Amino acid sequence: MFKCAITKVNSRPGHKTNKIVTEKRNRIYYGWFENEETGQMEQREIGRGWEIVKEVNATDEGLRLFNLRS
Repeated sequence: MFKCAITKVNSRPGHKTNKIVTEKRNRIYYGWFENEETGQMEQREIGRGWEIVKEVNATDEGLRLFNLRS
């Protein structure tokens, strides 16, 4: 049982939760590698992506309303 962030209604017990991502940010991932010339460890970029900052719970009706607004 949870409260839908879109419709502000409590769900029924055992109802499925839909997670809606409301905020995300860019993220750069780094890894440590040994430089073959100097023998020292250095940090290099290994990937780019995004990470979730904020997500809310929604019922099926709340998800439908959210998708209509977007």
